[in-house]
Amino acid sequence: MKSLTGQYECVHRSGIGLDYFTSRIDRLTLQANKRCIFVAQERSRIGHAARSLLSGQQVDTNAPEVRREGRYSSAGNTITFYLDDGTQEQGQLTPEGIQIGNDFFEKVSDSTLLPPTHRLKSNMEDIAKGLKIAGAVGGAAIKAVKTIQDTIQPVQGPQSTPASHPTSQGANQQAQGYQAPQTPPASTPAQPSYTSTPEQDAETLFCDQCGQPVRPGKRFCNHCGARLP
Repeated sequence: MKSLTGQYECVHRSGIGLDYFTSRIDRLTLQANKRCIFVAQERSRIGHAARSLLSGQQVDTNAPEVRREGRYSSAGNTITFYLDDGTQEQGQLTPEGIQIGNDFFEKVSDSTLLPPTHRLKSNMEDIAKGLKIAGAVGGAAIKAVKTIQDTIQPVQGPQSTPASHPTSQGANQQAQGYQAPQTPPASTPAQPSYTSTPEQDAETLFCDQCGQPVRPGKRFCNHCGARLP
């Protein structure tokens, strides 16, 4: 390598593609002032989102990262990292990058500030593919639900009318054949008859207005209040 300064990546691929969602990417930045920055991604974005969902937390697609800083020095093909947390690591320099233990960090940019161009392009492509897959899965799920609903409805069949409730046709027939009971005409109350004896005819007088009997000597009728002759 011509210059050590720049950005390096170690991609832990899942093997199913869509690295932006399914893979872990560790980053190493070597600055010109001999400072170094390690950023290790603990879980993939999709793995972290699934873990958040299962734990009942709000789904978070930002992958958790661990950041460590320190300084570095190189001698020949060996590079040594002295981290601020007191740990120390060594790596081997190769034309393509740096081998640190089992992880190989490939150099992806000479800049220490701007994100690598290839990573931006790859992330955009993975995001577009992910959205397309999500749309296809969502459409298939909606179609499956509709198929299940269409299958359940014929099995249930039409709802039958309970036997205890008459149909509308039977109700109409009953209404047509029904006749209201005839109300008998009101009878005229019988007028009371008075049978007088010869003694009563001699002593009893009758009111000229209402015809009720009155005793002799009365000046007014006890029934209607009319003046007696």
